[in-house]
Amino acid sequence: MRYSATRIFSAKEVLRLGALTCILVVSPAIFAQKTSTNFDPNFDFSQHKHYAWRENRLMTRQSPDTNEVMDLKIVKGVNQILASRGFVEVKDNPDFYVYYDGGGDMYAATSGSSKADSGPQTPANPAPTYGLGNGPSMAPSTWLKVNGQIVFHLIDPNSKKIVWETTYKKTFHDPQKAIRNMDKVVDELVTKSFKDFPPKPKK
Repeated sequence: MRYSATRIFSAKEVLRLGALTCILVVSPAIFAQKTSTNFDPNFDFSQHKHYAWRENRLMTRQSPDTNEVMDLKIVKGVNQILASRGFVEVKDNPDFYVYYDGGGDMYAATSGSSKADSGPQTPANPAPTYGLGNGPSMAPSTWLKVNGQIVFHLIDPNSKKIVWETTYKKTFHDPQKAIRNMDKVVDELVTKSFKDFPPKPKK
């Protein structure tokens, strides 16, 4: 089984890609998860059963090793779902390509007291700057939340157009707990993202 490579982005690329966010959460969230899907009704997946992976784009504040493990788990989970529905991964001449965009956006809020460091964020330093040293070190009344998003794209290799695309979003408060429970997190995001795949063909 072949897994795609993960690309780690620079700060400028992170800003360009904007709100692409990833997959972190097991703890209770303020906002429920949300999945939205678009597809081309003229593309009949019952007649297109072979697929190949393109390069995935994963942006998180975790280490490259953690990102690599996360990517492998996502790809493995998608492969398992596709295989269970009659799709086959190939190296050459696929009927469609699959890849994803994912990442993590971190936000801070305060319950009344001022932040430990109120210095503004800049493109060169997009991370929160609370406290001293290598942060974030938070004031007692300050907390972090992470808006998570991952977008899976399926591309027709002939027309180069997207024939199916799904977006999974979730907001949560404990990204480190999510990393510790990565298997559960990945299983949830993959299962919910591909819940309605393949779409019914146009009659």
